Amino acid sequence: MHDESQITVGELARRLGIAPATLRTWDRRYGLGPSGHEIGAHRRYDTVDVARISVMRRLVISGVSPKEAALIAVDADINEAENLPIVKFEERAEVINAILKALESLDVAFVNEIIRREILANGVTTTWVEILAPTLIKVGEEWSRTGLGISNEHLLTEVLTKILREVSEEIENPINPKPIVLASIGEELHCLAMHALLAALAERNIQAHFFGARTPVDSLVEVVRKIAPPVLFVWAQLSENADYSIATALPAGRPSTRLLLGGPGWDVERCAGATFVTGLPEACEMVSSTLGLAV
Repeated sequence: MHDESQITVGELARRLGIAPATLRTWDRRYGLGPSGHEIGAHRRYDTVDVARISVMRRLVISGVSPKEAALIAVDADINEAENLPIVKFEERAEVINAILKALESLDVAFVNEIIRREILANGVTTTWVEILAPTLIKVGEEWSRTGLGISNEHLLTEVLTKILREVSEEIENPINPKPIVLASIGEELHCLAMHALLAALAERNIQAHFFGARTPVDSLVEVVRKIAPPVLFVWAQLSENADYSIATALPAGRPSTRLLLGGPGWDVERCAGATFVTGLPEACEMVSSTLGLAV
């Protein structure tokens, strides 16, 4: 019979606002897992385990990398492991409005904190779909309507890029021997959606390389010829940057590279020879299925 002070991964996830998958990753990578165990029963977190996870959570939310945070948490004084106060939101719209207000007042620390908490609790994909993409749309609509707020868009983009890069850099022992290739094509400067995809794939332990903005078709053809990636994902935010020659320019190979196109710049009816995806969840599913993974 287990100690009443010990809790399951699900109970700890609800208490601290951390996704169960993230807790399991911290256990597997850094040894910050449950120490309580009985034969035939699930492992459970005791009070010391919970305190160390609380330290880990506090450090990650403050911007420390998970690897460094784990080293600190293992040796932390558990008497000082107080949980961060969690701002309670009843609806996702409240989270979006809180971020918008923080941007207006240039409260970058709060924007950082709330986005990191959402990713810890729900993962990159859910946070992107429910929080980040709607927030970016609202910021863009405000700029279109009033001509104001472009600084908010730039600020939010910088914050998100930094956080998403950190997530993508945490991948270890990826499941795919050859990386997925991501790029913004032609003269395309918009890259944030690619950073989101890079981070979301990293959460699935899928390695990808992002070649950045303004990547010419010739360069992508050369990359495919050199490493034969299983998937090439090409982003076009604006229609003038959608270069449809990519579909016929890629070299043939066995197995062939699957071409995925994303972004509002593409005309779906002209995407013959490629697969058009409509959002981050579908992109992750397409990549996973191409690699033969369960989705």
